[in-house]
Amino acid sequence: MENSALLKSVGLFAEFDTEELQRLSAMMAAAAFHPGDTILDEGNANRALHILKSGRIRVMRTVHGREVALCDLAAGQTFGELSIIEDGVASASLKAVSDAEVLSISIGDLARFFKETPAAAAKFWRAISVELRRRLIQTNDVVARYFEVNQALVENPTFREAYAMCLR
Repeated sequence: MENSALLKSVGLFAEFDTEELQRLSAMMAAAAFHPGDTILDEGNANRALHILKSGRIRVMRTVHGREVALCDLAAGQTFGELSIIEDGVASASLKAVSDAEVLSISIGDLARFFKETPAAAAKFWRAISVELRRRLIQTNDVVARYFEVNQALVENPTFREAYAMCLR
């Protein structure tokens, strides 16, 4: 799939016109990864927006010294959005699960593109707001499920007794 066509299928760029997609596509760099390759390390600098062109990538965070898988990304999904909004630090680690190709555009190139095409900037920031809203709702649902599990455990007398024994 040509990069402009791929970009059109990505939610963040779905409203871009053909010329905007072609200009943006010309600024993107491609990188190939093999299973197990690290694409980004949590806490390290990330100064780009990335699009998974092909393959599968696992997103992980370190919690109490252990890596916890959050989700897998498939072709057409993006990552690095938070880095372009704020401080340029990866909020999670990403590793290739299969052979993967990633397209990236630097924050600087993206900023120049938006300065030259303010209509595209407006479309992008609206789309990123919608995407981040979707992710927040999804996270809220996960937190609610964890709360329900926690509440069920706390209210279970057998669990409370077993937990009390562990604390002795």
